[in-house]
Order: sequence, then C-alpha cells, then structure tokens
Amino acid sequence: MRRPDPLAVLAAEQPEVSGAQAVQLLKDYYGLDATVNSLVSERDRNYLATDSAGSQYVLKIANSAEPEEVTDFQVQALLYVDQAVAESAIPITTPKIVRTIDDECSFRYVLPNSTNIVRLVTYIPGRILEESAVTSKFALNFGIYLARLGRALRGFDHQGSGHSLLWDMQQALQLRDLSQYISEPDAAKNVTEALDDFERYALPAYLEMRTQVIHNDMNLDNVLVDPSDHNQPAGIIDFGDMLKAPLITDVAVAGSYLRPAVGNPLALIGEFVSGYHSVTALSLDEIDLIFELIQARLCASIAIPDWRASLRGSEDPYLAARVTGQGSARHFLGRLRDIPRAYARSLFRQVCASAKQHFT
Repeated sequence: MRRPDPLAVLAAEQPEVSGAQAVQLLKDYYGLDATVNSLVSERDRNYLATDSAGSQYVLKIANSAEPEEVTDFQVQALLYVDQAVAESAIPITTPKIVRTIDDECSFRYVLPNSTNIVRLVTYIPGRILEESAVTSKFALNFGIYLARLGRALRGFDHQGSGHSLLWDMQQALQLRDLSQYISEPDAAKNVTEALDDFERYALPAYLEMRTQVIHNDMNLDNVLVDPSDHNQPAGIIDFGDMLKAPLITDVAVAGSYLRPAVGNPLALIGEFVSGYHSVTALSLDEIDLIFELIQARLCASIAIPDWRASLRGSEDPYLAARVTGQGSARHFLGRLRDIPRAYARSLFRQVCASAKQHFT
C-alpha cells in the first residue's frame, strides 16, 4: 500500500461533488429517491440523505488523496463490528454499511480531476453533547461504551490499518513541524513542552503497548447521547481516522475532550478511565501513559487547525466549526501543564483499582 504524506492528505481539497450529483448517485447506485444536506468534514465530502420514507443515511465521498485500501479498511471494520455486535451481543450502536443495488459495499466515482470511493452508511439518531454538559455519570458510561467498541474490534486487521495519518499519536513528534503555525505564543510553548515530555516519558513505552485497530477520534462530536438521558451514550460515529495503534490511544484521545471548566481538571477523565477499565482492564504501564498521551492529543488539536488555517484561511467550514473546541484545547493543555506527573499517575491508578468489575 502506498503511504502518502499525512500532511498532503489533510491539505488536499475535498471532492467537488454537488448536492445534485449526490442525489443522482443515491438514485443510480442505491435506488433511493432522497434529498440531501451537506455535512462538515475535515477531508471528505459527506451528505445527510433522507429518502421518501423518512429513513436517513450518510453518503460519504472519500478524498482522492486517501488510498483505496484505507477506505476499504474503514468499510471492512464497520462490517466486522456489526458481526461482532450480533454474535457477542455487545451493546453498542455504530453505522451500518448500506450495499448498492449491485450488492457492493462501495464504488468508484470518476470526476474530471479525480477518482473517489463512495459508500453509504446508516444515520444514527441522537444528540451531540456540549462540552459544558458533560457529567461524571456520562464520563463513566462513555468509558464503558468505548471499551465495548474496542472489544468489538478485537481481532480485526486489514492491509490498510497501518496507513499514515497526521492524527496518529504514534507519529506525534511530527507536530513539532507545525508548531510554527500556532497563533498564540503561550499555546505554542505548552505544545513544545508537552511534546518534549511525551518523547521523554511516554514514547518508548507507548510503542511497546498492546495494539489493535482503534477508533482514534472519539471526540464529543462522534459520540451521540440518548435524547431522553444525556448521561447515556447512544452511538459512535465517524470511523474515518481509524488505524492500528496501541489500545491505550483510544482512552487518551477520548480523555482529552473531557475538559471541566472548573474544579479538578482530571475529575471527568478519572471517571471515564474507571468506566473503560471496568470493561477492559488496563495494565499499570498503560495507565501510567495516559497523562502524557492526553497532552499529546491536545497538541494535535491545537497545532493541526492552525496549520490548516495557514493553507485555507479561517473561512474553512471545518475550522469555523471547531474554533471553540480549539480554544478549549489550548486552555485545557495549559491547566494540565500545571499538574505534577506523579499526581496524575497516582489518580489514574487509584480510579482503576476501585473499578467494580472486569470483562476482558
């Protein structure tokens, strides 16, 4: 498999596919008469489709800079999870692949300047939880839910799972090349110091941890909550950043988005880690990496948008939708930089020791 420069993948323009073209694709390949609305995406072109019966789907047109093996990896992962959920009664909800009228999971769509892979998945109803609305109970249940997804993905692999991705924490030191684009001096200083600590205290051990295919982008936009109970996750979406990496990465990625405005900065993360550990037991070595890994993910959340803004300007719809989140990441990283490493490791060890049960 060719391994494109991860910077080039994110820098590539989204596919130029209009709403009218999307409607025609749905009719020609899926036999659906539908209306569409554009969805914000980092690098693909996505449409929310609603058919005449009211059923909803997400039409995904992959960026041509993404190798076809990677798109197929994402498709096969969803099929694997669907089968694992059915066979093992794992209580999670994820998008389902919708096959074409020719029984294909995806197809090539030839445009004047590119060839793009297209697939259709079911739409999962639910609400996105605002950062300020996250409770301790939600954080606990969130950890449980993500661990269940990890169980559903256990044993899956694919030739595309080792693809290059700028959001891959195994390659976090590449973010140093982007630090020059960070617009706020204090944030740039925190990112530089956090990456230094990641390299010194975490990276060697991190690369030796158990690995499997992971979601790798479990931010609050990608976990839906039950409209009738905001403490209960209702589904996980957006598998576009999946890859094979140390399992503890998923814990750190999700933890980096649990950012209480007041009180102990680690309180919500502690609840989340406890929930995760109650389903999939973490080793002491994995637990001791969480603090540095969370900071490394925050570095990506700060540096990548500023670098992208230097290429496309602040009017980029993806960046505009994430202005608040990036500011929150800067603030949260600053708070974490004031916490002693030994305290954080002790806290995470304690919450895992008190977790009630284990299902490995």
